[in-house]
Amino acid sequence: MITRRLLSELPFALPLYLLRLKIGPLPTTALELYLLILFAAFLNEYRLIGLREAWCALERFRWPVFAWVATTLLAVFIAQNPIAGLGLWRAYVLEPVLVFSLLRLVLPSPSLLIRNLFCVVIGVTIWAVIQYVTGYGIPHPWNVPIELGRRATGPFPYPNALALFVAPIGAYALSQKHTLGIVTIVAAFLSVLLARSEGGLIALGSATWIFLVLQPRFRRLILTFTVLAAILVAIIPVIHKPIVRELTFQGWSGKVRIYMWRDTITMLKDHWFLGAGFGGYPTVFKPYQRTHGIEVFQYPHNLVLTLWSETGLLGLLAFIWILIIWFRVGRMSIITALPLLTILIQGLVDVPYFKNDLAILFWMLVWLTTTRTQKPMG
Repeated sequence: MITRRLLSELPFALPLYLLRLKIGPLPTTALELYLLILFAAFLNEYRLIGLREAWCALERFRWPVFAWVATTLLAVFIAQNPIAGLGLWRAYVLEPVLVFSLLRLVLPSPSLLIRNLFCVVIGVTIWAVIQYVTGYGIPHPWNVPIELGRRATGPFPYPNALALFVAPIGAYALSQKHTLGIVTIVAAFLSVLLARSEGGLIALGSATWIFLVLQPRFRRLILTFTVLAAILVAIIPVIHKPIVRELTFQGWSGKVRIYMWRDTITMLKDHWFLGAGFGGYPTVFKPYQRTHGIEVFQYPHNLVLTLWSETGLLGLLAFIWILIIWFRVGRMSIITALPLLTILIQGLVDVPYFKNDLAILFWMLVWLTTTRTQKPMG
């Protein structure tokens, strides 16, 4: 079946959002064209009854997903530029939710999609390694010599985009006890290190530490090593000073985030219910910015503040509802919850959702950690 095949191969299409083009006056991406073909194939094979079956396949996710779609659609019309907001809503809400519903309905087994997802991580890591060694293709300002802090970006436009993509997949790979899963974990760590992403390293490192502690054969060794490492960090200033500096946001990147969060909270006091609307953060935030010399970013580098700003209080609550159902529906052990943990840790200092590939990846991971082998429709 074409729909099943397109869904299984979707991981390879995720980075294609970087290929931007126009169909007449309408801007789009190669990823959206792939999704358009996928949805057209689904309607051709399943007809309109497939839409009803896809809705039913959501099961306990049905009403949280409906709340997410409805509240975010409201945020489109609140935005100062509703046309641009509608395009973002399509990419970050509508298309990922449709992919999720099709996954639950059409795919009988996650095995092929898992394999392809892992292959993509390995592929972008190879890209990042070549990039880091040669310096070729790294955009400014990260294209400095290695000794001055070069950062790999892979196929993405900035380093954190690489870390945000590979870290949750690496966390999911921890629960896959086969060679490809192990290679994927190593590749994810390597990508995060080459991107020099502290948030990604802490998130993936935390997930790995929890996984190893839960393994009886590794538990004593890991706990002993953790205690010894903590003692060394505490007594050796040359080690603990830079760690404390980063964890307490004393570096430039940390200070920028603190200033941005402070001013964003001030903004949300005036827009606490509706937020700024989809895509409206830079415009609404600008008058509230008290720190000079810092650019206005697209999002406030924190998942909660971004959700609140982009979708309003109702959108934030709908997303939290989804996270709760994600945990409950799968009756997840802590091991299968590792991708969720990784996303939440990265979400403390970045935005692991509001990007074309990350939004779809989020719903893929929801499906992978809650799916039950079932007979597909048709």
